Amino acid sequence: MLCLDILSHQFTNSVLEEIEKSFECYGGFDANVLSKDASPTVAIPVHAVVRAQCLLAAIEDADLESCAGIKNKLASPEVYTRIKEEFRSNIRQKLMERCNTKSYSSLDDLEPDIKQLLYKEESGHMNCHVIAHAGDEITLPTKIMPLPYAMKKRERKRFRGNDPTNKQGGDPRANEDKRIRKDFEVLLDNAKTDTARDSLQASLMERSLMLQTLDATITNLDKRKDLVDWIQEESQSLDSVLSLCSIHVASWRSAFYIKGRYTKARRDCSQTPFFVPYDKDEKKDDTKNMYKRLGVTSVEEEICPVVARLACGGVSTQNNIRDSMQGAGSNIVFGMAKFHASGREDMDVRMVLPADALEGETANVMSNKVCKDFGSGRPFVLEVIDAHALPTRSGLDNTVLKINKVASKEGIVVLGTSRGNGTWVEEKERKHVQYGSNPMGVGISGLDFCSSSSFKNLQSETEDKVKFYGCLCWSDKDISDQDYLDGLLAKPDLPLEIHQSTPLRVLHRRAAGVRIRHVLTLQSYRIDKHWFRLSLSTTAGTYVKEFCHGDCGRTNPNLSTFLGCKTNILELDCEGIATT
Repeated sequence: MLCLDILSHQFTNSVLEEIEKSFECYGGFDANVLSKDASPTVAIPVHAVVRAQCLLAAIEDADLESCAGIKNKLASPEVYTRIKEEFRSNIRQKLMERCNTKSYSSLDDLEPDIKQLLYKEESGHMNCHVIAHAGDEITLPTKIMPLPYAMKKRERKRFRGNDPTNKQGGDPRANEDKRIRKDFEVLLDNAKTDTARDSLQASLMERSLMLQTLDATITNLDKRKDLVDWIQEESQSLDSVLSLCSIHVASWRSAFYIKGRYTKARRDCSQTPFFVPYDKDEKKDDTKNMYKRLGVTSVEEEICPVVARLACGGVSTQNNIRDSMQGAGSNIVFGMAKFHASGREDMDVRMVLPADALEGETANVMSNKVCKDFGSGRPFVLEVIDAHALPTRSGLDNTVLKINKVASKEGIVVLGTSRGNGTWVEEKERKHVQYGSNPMGVGISGLDFCSSSSFKNLQSETEDKVKFYGCLCWSDKDISDQDYLDGLLAKPDLPLEIHQSTPLRVLHRRAAGVRIRHVLTLQSYRIDKHWFRLSLSTTAGTYVKEFCHGDCGRTNPNLSTFLGCKTNILELDCEGIATT
């Protein structure tokens, strides 16, 4: 019988073969560790439950002692759950015999505490979902139990923005189910017999509706007898389930997390891809594209694709939703490397370190540690979803060199030069510290595995950081000499409490409110009678641009308050982030 044959060893072995095929792009069974409790998940055809309930009714009505074993197996209010759980147990037992369940050989070069963390969180472990679907040759008692009418559910789609970048979303189990449903809908349109149409229609229906209809039918004494007669006839004619049931498998790798710190030495590079709508009268390069790009690249694009390709062997695309299922213009994928940073800087703001941090930052990078005594690069975490493989230690190290465009670890921390003949004012060349020599301006200190809590706490920990800044400022009033400037800026007592209303430039996307922040240190350097540089450190969340120009009085006190004239900021650098 169909309801019992899916529990047979023959069918279980067929399922295992399909799972092994789906594992091939991840390195096969031997190269992976199976998730302990979550895998596999299964879905069985409702046809099996219909037959099981009819068989149970026949056994109870006949009270056959010879069938007591079958009766005990099916005597449960949740027949579907009982069959599904036994089906899952059979598959898992076979998987545990075939899969490597102890350790990843690729992680042998990691520190013991990191390895223990990955196993505890099951980071990078494999999961699979098995769907068994009845074919169109399997009959149902539709003359006795008509199929319920069900309106097609309208799927709610989450708005993820209209820009052309890929968005992570979906679920491998749901995506596989959608693919099967699409195929079954095509088969249903082309079905030539009533049996095929009924079987396919039942496969597309909600399981709960089918089970409610079955319960209502089997409690009707007249229809119950008809169902018993039907199952007895079917038991004489049903072929092997292997020829009547299709197997579909979705396999995927759990997310794992990689942390690092970055610097950004260009003012035309955003943190993430930056797209804005074209103006109405603006000429478009592509008539189909409604958005234009700002900046030459982004920190995310300089890091994520390289990590995915080199360290992880690529990211799987087999669990993505088909384009025909997403609709025009949709770009949602399941597998990808997602970039998460601790705060962000504007595109025209560099993320570099002061020149005197060279020695300390070199020591940090060479020892794979972060000193809390001074600022360092901006922390980030990569959430890598459905990668083909877990990175090795050597793979991560080589990826760091590739991103930084350097030959060895010793060349990661370098001195960069800011040209003296700036856009705004003539001044001496200035030095800064950055990671690597990537011409796109993006560099990273290193890459290491981290826990999921590091990712979850990334933003909350931002509030506990001190940030260092360097600004190029202009004063409407003449600055006679350095002592005069120092005297004006010596007025505020530090740390200085400032009250900042939501800046006008972000008011369209941030809630209006007043935020209390603190300026911790303040130091100035005069360039000429109108220009000077300002070095300051603040608590996290301070709008430094608004502190410098006042934002039409929305930040109080501000720099113009102390200088007694109109002031402005033309360049801003974030010069390090330190934990308190």
